[in-house]
Amino acid sequence: MLIIKKKNKEIIRAKPEIVLFDKDGTLIDIHHYWASMLRMRSKKIIDQWFSNHGDKVNIETRLIDAMGIDLLTGKIKTIGPVGIKSRKFIANLVTDIVRLNGVQIHNNETEEIFLEIDRITSKDMAPLLKPLPGIFTLINQLEKKGVLMSVVSNDITSRTRLAMKTLKIDHFFSEIIGGDDVKNNKPCPDLAINVSKKTGINTNKMMVIGDNPVDIQMGLSAGVNLNVAVLTGLSDIKSFDNLNCIVINNLKCIEVE
Repeated sequence: MLIIKKKNKEIIRAKPEIVLFDKDGTLIDIHHYWASMLRMRSKKIIDQWFSNHGDKVNIETRLIDAMGIDLLTGKIKTIGPVGIKSRKFIANLVTDIVRLNGVQIHNNETEEIFLEIDRITSKDMAPLLKPLPGIFTLINQLEKKGVLMSVVSNDITSRTRLAMKTLKIDHFFSEIIGGDDVKNNKPCPDLAINVSKKTGINTNKMMVIGDNPVDIQMGLSAGVNLNVAVLTGLSDIKSFDNLNCIVINNLKCIEVE
């Protein structure tokens, strides 16, 4: 039995057979992870195509802003695109900016830059990862009670798996699935349905936990009845006003008995 303490202090009790966790903003600090990644991507793009360009500082700033960092706060924008849109969408966006600044490249050249940063950070991802409060306690308790767990992320599968492995929690999850493993990313239902097919657990026996409306929309569109929004990522409580979900402050608000 799960005891969920809502933002308004109301208590909900539930017995899901499997819990689907989002990654960024739910399990790890999205601002620390993606701000580091996007700055590395932007610097590499400048070094690759604009090292002698007179306006390279402004171009780098434009890239960082376009990929989703708020230049005033240094945090990820609530509207994304990083953390919300697919990797392909962001790569295409970057390609367009490079072209607008006079360098005619193909989309696959931008993707190769992204892959290179992936390879560099894959050697030691630990500095990018800050686990959010309550995660270790919760997944340990869920495992002891026999509740299955999965990670479903719009990030690519290999990076999602590596993040979980780096935190030494990958063995807790029966499935770790990224956006490249399905036809449609969140908010579409594909990721939840994929888990259902692989585990044999009907979506109406699932629980979804995420920090963004797209996580909740994925659950709702897949027929998940228990959708929990956690306020540790990109969104505030108003972001979930029109969605049928439970809003909690952080994962410490979920107890297992």
